[in-house]
Amino acid sequence: MEKGIHVSCSAGNSGLTKSTLANVAPWIMTVGAGTLDRDFPAYATLGNGQKFTSVSLYSGRGMREKMVEMVYSKGSNTSSNLCLKGSLDSVIVRGKVVVCDRGINARVEKGVVGANG
Repeated sequence: MEKGIHVSCSAGNSGLTKSTLANVAPWIMTVGAGTLDRDFPAYATLGNGQKFTSVSLYSGRGMREKMVEMVYSKGSNTSSNLCLKGSLDSVIVRGKVVVCDRGINARVEKGVVGANG
């Protein structure tokens, strides 16, 4: 900035874990960008009629009226409610909606663990 020149750099990205975006030079403005600049509304209705509105990155056709079982901490592993790596039993979660509590691991990791389950 001494010569009136603004310097901007990409934050970089080393993966799907915490603190993987970095650029430590103090004289540079570090910029991080998302991969998608929009979201898509997502709706879920529970069996008891309770409705939830959220967003999704999936823009395709929804499931309409098809009912899908929900799984929350049913595994023998006590960390399955957090969706920690290796905590979900694929026999229990396959084809179901997996609900994870926030905490300990990143939300992106929880999604990967659920998808791999």
